[in-house]
Amino acid sequence: MYLVFDVGGTFIKYALMDKEGAIREKNKVKTPKKPGNNSGDFVETIGRIFDECVEKETLDGIAMALPGQIDVENGIVYGGGALPYLHEVKLQALLEERCGGVMVALQNDAKAAALAEVWKGNASDVNDACIMIFGTGIGGAIIKDRKVHVGKHLLAGELSFAITGLSFEDVDKIRPVDGLGVLESYDKVPYISSAHGSTAMLCHKYAVRKGLLDDDVTGELIYKNAAEGDEVANRVLNEMYFAIAKQCLNLYVIYDPEVILIGGGISAEPKFLEGIREYVDKIKKISRIYQSIKLDVCKFRNDSNLLGALYNFKQKYENAV
Repeated sequence: MYLVFDVGGTFIKYALMDKEGAIREKNKVKTPKKPGNNSGDFVETIGRIFDECVEKETLDGIAMALPGQIDVENGIVYGGGALPYLHEVKLQALLEERCGGVMVALQNDAKAAALAEVWKGNASDVNDACIMIFGTGIGGAIIKDRKVHVGKHLLAGELSFAITGLSFEDVDKIRPVDGLGVLESYDKVPYISSAHGSTAMLCHKYAVRKGLLDDDVTGELIYKNAAEGDEVANRVLNEMYFAIAKQCLNLYVIYDPEVILIGGGISAEPKFLEGIREYVDKIKKISRIYQSIKLDVCKFRNDSNLLGALYNFKQKYENAV
């Protein structure tokens, strides 16, 4: 049995799972992030959950999906995303020490979602794929020979930061956005993909154009209003589809994957993939070179990070599972 974690900025979800990914038990706790919290608080939170679970089950390992750039081989977190106190923390070693030497494997959350598709989802029958996960930003993964390609600096698949829409006249106007909130960053740097293709910016653009508060706008509201003929709702959706379609076509000619999968909560709306495909079809008339591009949605959503974290463990410790 495996103890598998999906770490978010608000909650840590965890599950007891067998080696085939079946969930036997699932729960969640609040993520430590009060002033003064550090990696020790985080490790102890995980440790207490381990202590409770190991009393009920023999645990063969701990698998974890979490924010940040993850050095899977060495078990080190960089950046940390919503949990900056994990930056440069040798988390695998700390967890193994706290949990009695049990094997631990870490993976970035979006890349874990991609691995779920490789293992049992809509990329299970291919070797090479690109996965795009839409939310506050655009997470993703480049899959090569059924494994995550990480790149020299662990940045492969960090699609939020692909440059788009930057004009020559704007180059000297660029300013750092370190320390700013997500939406403020996107407003100040409207040249990266997340400023055009993320769910967060979809809602933000709609709120601004309609004179609403960001907290009052959801993707569901935008789709509802679009269906009722709201021109602003339809406009922001089509702008998003157009931006994502361009990124899909660029990924296709750069990497030539067998399939590009679209995930994230918004992908549950059928019109999301339909809209992207519509603009892909319009743009790919440029050349026959684009004709074989294949788009699909991710099969898994709610438990994708748990499933992918376990598959990452299986890949890391192939001879031990």
